[in-house]
Amino acid sequence: MNSVQILYIGNEDWTIKYEIPDFIEWEDLTKLKEMPKRQADIVILDRDIKYAEKELLTKITRAHSLFATENVKMLNSVTSDYFKERSGLYLYSGDVQIFLNQEAAKYYRNPYGEKFKPEHISVSQFFNGTVRCKGNYDVILEGDFGEKFSQIAYWKSNIPIFDKQNIDLYFEHKKTGSVEVELRVYKFYNGSVGDIQRVWKFDQNELDDIVTIENDELQGPVFVSVLAKGQGTLEIISLHDRYSREGIGYFLPGGDRIVSTQGEEIFAYLDKGDCKPPLAIYFSGYRKQEGFEGYNMMRKLGCPFLLITDPRLEGGAFYIDNADLEDKLLEYIKEKIDVLGFTNSDVVISGGSMGTYGSLYYSSRISPYALILAKPLTEMGVVAENERINRPGVFPTSLDLVMKNYDSLSIKAGKDFNTRMWKQFDKADWSHTKFIVSYLYEDDYDPNGYKNILMHLKSAGVEVYGKGTHGHHMDNHETVMAWFKSQYRLILEEDFNRK
Repeated sequence: MNSVQILYIGNEDWTIKYEIPDFIEWEDLTKLKEMPKRQADIVILDRDIKYAEKELLTKITRAHSLFATENVKMLNSVTSDYFKERSGLYLYSGDVQIFLNQEAAKYYRNPYGEKFKPEHISVSQFFNGTVRCKGNYDVILEGDFGEKFSQIAYWKSNIPIFDKQNIDLYFEHKKTGSVEVELRVYKFYNGSVGDIQRVWKFDQNELDDIVTIENDELQGPVFVSVLAKGQGTLEIISLHDRYSREGIGYFLPGGDRIVSTQGEEIFAYLDKGDCKPPLAIYFSGYRKQEGFEGYNMMRKLGCPFLLITDPRLEGGAFYIDNADLEDKLLEYIKEKIDVLGFTNSDVVISGGSMGTYGSLYYSSRISPYALILAKPLTEMGVVAENERINRPGVFPTSLDLVMKNYDSLSIKAGKDFNTRMWKQFDKADWSHTKFIVSYLYEDDYDPNGYKNILMHLKSAGVEVYGKGTHGHHMDNHETVMAWFKSQYRLILEEDFNRK
């Protein structure tokens, strides 16, 4: 089990009052010679604090990981502001030992998530139906799966699971006809290929949501098998496995999961910062490992920030799908703006590469104060077309993306995808928005991304700041991102009066 660092601020010695489990690194503020340099996993507040303490504690307290006991009376605005800014929770004395024993472990430091692609799937040799694939997106099985559950597919790679570690599994799939599925998870002893420690079975109703493997035994590899029965089609899209936080958030404490009626996911995380404008929204770029990108970068800004990440396809599906998922994400963003008491003019939206598409697409329905973009991608049909000659084998996800949204790789599908952005973009009022864009002259993904934005900006009063740099899309990353960060700091200093 990973260690969890807890910082205690109070007037008692809890190491005498309570039994501190071995996995907890216990720190008492009154006994520290200097403030820890890294963020604490949990901060427990057992008394009110002073302004000087708040200045130091804010730097090392993660959002959604601050707990206050009933001894904290919130007698001054300093304590109440600290509690509000860090999205604090209450911890009552009678629950402390249970919290230390059972809940504290959920606040481990390093999140992790991954997915097994269709190419990692083996189909049972006894299945007599048809098997086909749509690129790297899915495996579609069609036919008669039998009257009783039997193994139809399995993943070639096992999942390592460690002592006292829980894993969330999400079996992303679709089915038609009378097909029903079941997931069986076998846990072996380390070093063995046949000795089973435990078996989990998850039925169809459970598989419509995330299921959790609770591991109380020794560590060992996990093997996942798909069983099916009935007639029709079974579309196996992906198996996602993630370190579980068991109800306190996804990837990070407080992380939210947005799910469409079709079972597609997008994740978001709000840190209220100092609760003063602006709200900085950051759309993650292409990312194979599931989780949030840009946490440290955004937290250093000091203002509230919202991270958004897309775990679909390989590296992400550019934050678009059917209207259901898009509307849910948009409503989530608007809800967080309202929670902070802000307006759209208090919002800065940003992203790099894939994240620029999400930034532009959703900004067209929000009209924020500013957009900060690095390596803009605007026409995904062009990006996919460039995979054939300009960039063979470099970004096949672009082909999967067109296939996923238009069920075709035709010229028409590409053109339809190109216009998808502009149908939204051209309806927006950009008259009060700043566009700050860092682009590459020889971009081999979307060569005219920056020019396209300029061409479609027809609102009077819009401001545009562009900086071009030589290189292909995957080149010169450090220079591009350095300018990206410097522009964020400039916006905060000059337009929001922040140091």
